[in-house]
Amino acid sequence: MKIRVIKRSGEEAAFQPEKIENAIYLASAKSLNGACRELARNIVEKVTAYIQKNFEATVTVEQIQDIVENFLMDSDRKDVAKEYILYRGARAMKRNLAPKKEKTYGLLDDEFLSRFKHTPTPMAPLGNFVYYRTYSRFLDQVGRREEWWETVARAVEYNCNLVKETHAKEAKELFENIFYLRQFLSGRTFWVGGTDVAKKFPTANYNCAFTVIDNMDAFSEAFYLLMVGSGVGFRVLKSDVDQLPRVRTNLEIIHEQFIPEDPQKRHETTSLSFVESGEIARIKVGDSKEGWVSALQFLLELMYAHRYRRCKTVLIDYNSVRSRGERLKTFGGTASGYKALQEMFRKIDSVVKKAGARALANVIRLQPIDCVDIMNIMGSCVVVGGVRRTAELGLIDANDNKCITAKNDLYYQDESGQWIANEEILHRQMSNNSIFYEEKPSRSKLHWHLEQIRFSGEPGFVNAQAARKRRPDFQGVNPCAEILLADKGLCNLTTNNIMAFVEEQKTGENGVIKKSLNKTRWLRALELSVRAGYRMSAVYLELPEWDNNQQRDRLLGVSITGWQDMVNATGTTVEEQARLLKESRKAAHKAAEKYAAELGGRVPLLVTTVKPEGTLSQLPTVSSGLHYSHSPYYLRRVRISKTDVLAKVCRELRYPMEDDINNPNNYVIAFPVKSPEGRTKYDVSAIEQLELYKMFMQNYVDHNASITVHVRDEEWDAVEEWIWENWDEVVAISFISLDDHFYQQAPYEKITKAEYEKRSAAMKPLVPSLIAKYELSETEIDLGDETCEAGVCPIR
Repeated sequence: MKIRVIKRSGEEAAFQPEKIENAIYLASAKSLNGACRELARNIVEKVTAYIQKNFEATVTVEQIQDIVENFLMDSDRKDVAKEYILYRGARAMKRNLAPKKEKTYGLLDDEFLSRFKHTPTPMAPLGNFVYYRTYSRFLDQVGRREEWWETVARAVEYNCNLVKETHAKEAKELFENIFYLRQFLSGRTFWVGGTDVAKKFPTANYNCAFTVIDNMDAFSEAFYLLMVGSGVGFRVLKSDVDQLPRVRTNLEIIHEQFIPEDPQKRHETTSLSFVESGEIARIKVGDSKEGWVSALQFLLELMYAHRYRRCKTVLIDYNSVRSRGERLKTFGGTASGYKALQEMFRKIDSVVKKAGARALANVIRLQPIDCVDIMNIMGSCVVVGGVRRTAELGLIDANDNKCITAKNDLYYQDESGQWIANEEILHRQMSNNSIFYEEKPSRSKLHWHLEQIRFSGEPGFVNAQAARKRRPDFQGVNPCAEILLADKGLCNLTTNNIMAFVEEQKTGENGVIKKSLNKTRWLRALELSVRAGYRMSAVYLELPEWDNNQQRDRLLGVSITGWQDMVNATGTTVEEQARLLKESRKAAHKAAEKYAAELGGRVPLLVTTVKPEGTLSQLPTVSSGLHYSHSPYYLRRVRISKTDVLAKVCRELRYPMEDDINNPNNYVIAFPVKSPEGRTKYDVSAIEQLELYKMFMQNYVDHNASITVHVRDEEWDAVEEWIWENWDEVVAISFISLDDHFYQQAPYEKITKAEYEKRSAAMKPLVPSLIAKYELSETEIDLGDETCEAGVCPIR
């Protein structure tokens, strides 16, 4: 006899045991003791038998859930019963709050999404940790963070609705690929897409930006971009900075006592007023990102604008700025308070006055090092503000010794031998700096440069000649140097996990399993990635000049990750790789041209790139970008603040945690990772890595391929020779010494198979309900150790 289920709406539907099984399995996945498919199947068998025995024709949803609860309570998994009951209660509360119907997303209808709501997140513990730390937003209406399907739905709906012609079929195909970790929108869109942030600050979707510091507005625009979460590359060649107006060094700046205003009386906008016939100016700082940016713009104008030449004193009023710790409703997180901005203004004033003392003049021209300081000081302000991390890259002149040696004295030793931070210039750690070569350096200069990189990591280099072959109007790069940009240029990047398209097939009589790439599905993913990126370029930006450039260039950044895992899994040869890359690039360009024609827009100037891929690649836990995995089995260590919600969750789950030896306020958590069988970082020479870069550049990449080449001590001479001989092929490459020696709490540590299996068996899934237990309202999740130096972009 077929049982029918009476839904809460009164409609009838077929009895579907698999839905009950998924719900129980999901509850077990959220429990402390972990997921158990066998438990779910056993309970479903008992529930089905009970219903068939005790109900004649129909059963209600509530009756089914009561029966499930009873059987779970009778089992030895009371923890799963608890999670199931909590889930049921939360759903009931949600229905009471919104009695009409559940939220309909639009292109993604409820029936489609219901397939994923009860599907466990397809991530390992490391991926789950990174997801909840980096992309999951707090949902006030239900008092918890998003689950993966909700983040994907929000981001996909936002992206697809940017172009009204987007069909639901495409949205669903894109959703499914992202949900199963086959491809990704930009990390920024995962964070802000579909929120009020994206409506008010469209540039917040953009990972990458670049500006030339040849006008004073460049500072305030860069500050704005940093405030909304973009990484900013900036160029401070002498020829750039010489175009800046002269600034006064004798302006007195007085920071008025902070007396917080009533929240109802605060001003969001910043005002500038004058008294005493213009000799005294007052900047009343507004309580908003735009307010902070305007305050900086006013201060700089008072320093350089001829119309303010009578002004001798500036009073800065911070009373409208919300106090430290107050919630930031639009962006999330908490306010840093007025002191971050006050310190920024104090330090910028100090830079200008020191420049005046250096020149023995009241009116001076800023030097490139002064501009680096101002950019870094702004970055420091943002780091301690509502945005937890920022990324900057400074492009400097090959002969500018002050900029080249800018970080030499960040730390010094006191009389006892202790290393002390030089607070006066500590802000200079905010940017990585690279020499901007307009022409090929001499062999001796190249040798010197690689020696600097070998022993201190900086400065890097950017080959403008090679970049201009790819983009004639090239002027600079983003902080990770994989995107070629003109002044005031932006790019939103997308990622495709090629390892997710590797499929297993049994071959021959013996049933040998062979792995191969499903090329059809792979090329289709690239097409979807191109279309998603193009839709993002259709957004109108709030910065007019930046928007004009974006509409002109329509830049895309279609990236690949998991490449070496795919090569190891399928045994693809170098020749086959080159052919696949060519075919992939051709497919991406064809898709871009086709979509531009569909929408009547410009064809993108550049389409393909390879990002560092350090953060998004951790969701599926695959090799990052074009890089090799660390080793067959390794520990991936991440750092997190001891006060962080996720730290408390990991402590309860008994994850392997220890105090950070470099920061007593942090924990270090070690996640075990297994790579596909095949070559890893220690099996590959530096020259092989450089040839890999060259292969990608010649066959796939329009912009630049981000790569960090690991170099053994005996390989540096060969690296120098390769760079010299292949200079015309190289846009920008990072290098790091490969050391077989172990040091405490390294980000990556090689382990044995036995240790991996032991650690992996003990690693319980990250339980979302535990986050809700500790996080009663939105808190700021620290992005920990994610830095450009680690090959990971901190800009989500």
